[in-house]
Amino acid sequence: MAIEFNSVALKAFYAENKRVVILAGTSILSVVIVSLFWSLYWHPQRESEAAAKLAPLHHYFDKDSFNVVLKGIKGKKMMTAPEIADSYFLTDKGKEAAMMAGIAYMQTGKFDKAITYLDKANPNDQFLSAGVLGAKAACYAELGKLEKAADIYAEAGSKSESDFSAQYWKSAGIHYEQAESYTKALDCFEKIKNEFSTTAEASDIDKYIYKVKALKGDFNP
Repeated sequence: MAIEFNSVALKAFYAENKRVVILAGTSILSVVIVSLFWSLYWHPQRESEAAAKLAPLHHYFDKDSFNVVLKGIKGKKMMTAPEIADSYFLTDKGKEAAMMAGIAYMQTGKFDKAITYLDKANPNDQFLSAGVLGAKAACYAELGKLEKAADIYAEAGSKSESDFSAQYWKSAGIHYEQAESYTKALDCFEKIKNEFSTTAEASDIDKYIYKVKALKGDFNP
């Protein structure tokens, strides 16, 4: 009886809401079709296109020919890293192009543009992600935004617990110190002393700790 009642109720509901049910079903089907088209055709094709356009730039990037990476070569048909990053921003290769563009702009002293493209990079790899953050921090430091630079260096350091991250924590501490955020600077330096004691950064970390404590007025030799 319960099954019969539910069946009748369902039929009654459908009869009263037929238009809504059909529209909902059509919408769901459309989403599924678009998702399949995106994942099986459009996105792979765009990824392949971006990879082909980016490939020639690797040679120039590796040779530190940053103006070519950013502006191309006159008379030669090739997309620049910023153009690839802007045109293929939804692809992994587009993000790689953004990273290349950001570093190239940084190396040529255009720090605001560098930050714009490094923001677009957002690599999935943890090591690369920390590297991009480190580059952004360096740009902010060049622009005189020391506290911001320190915050991003600290974020880069937190991306990994490997010894390599100690350099980011040290840079964070130095920039916090320069920004007169002495408590934050001390936290960074003590983190290196306590958690990265075998690294090169830790070899002289005590002098940084003593200096910041003195600046805070907490140092009692």
